[in-house]
Amino acid sequence: MRQYEIIFIINPDLSEEDTKGIIDKVKEIIQTLRGEVLKIDEWGQKKLAYDVKNHSKGYFVLLHFMGTPQILTEIERNLKIMDSVLKHQTVRLDEKAEKTAQMLSGERISEKGEKPETTPGERPENSAKGVDVTEGRAADSSPEGEKPPEESKRSGEKGTDT
Repeated sequence: MRQYEIIFIINPDLSEEDTKGIIDKVKEIIQTLRGEVLKIDEWGQKKLAYDVKNHSKGYFVLLHFMGTPQILTEIERNLKIMDSVLKHQTVRLDEKAEKTAQMLSGERISEKGEKPETTPGERPENSAKGVDVTEGRAADSSPEGEKPPEESKRSGEKGTDT
């Protein structure tokens, strides 16, 4: 089974019971088809960036679940049919996403899943070596006394070559 994340926006004019009914319907589809609901995060009513089906606000719900592609197809089919769902989007999560999230949070993980040992003051692995920071050029570049050759003609001057 694969892990999915689906976000859907429900019509904000619905009653709380109707909103819960839509969320329960999606949960029921997942559980009926032998999927597993991992997390339901109700963000509540938020302002939309642009009007969707003549609504400037919507009730946002984020749902994480494990399931097969058939479960996903059935959920999306039902969400398209429901008039009270303004929009929805599904993303398939993978194992790399978890590692990326941990990396972004500041933790470094090796290929084996272990954190590397670092000492305070250690240089980053991919830092530039041999760069003169004050001058902004490589230490092995031309000496300071030499200047790069200038162009013989400048763009604003007329040439006398005939």
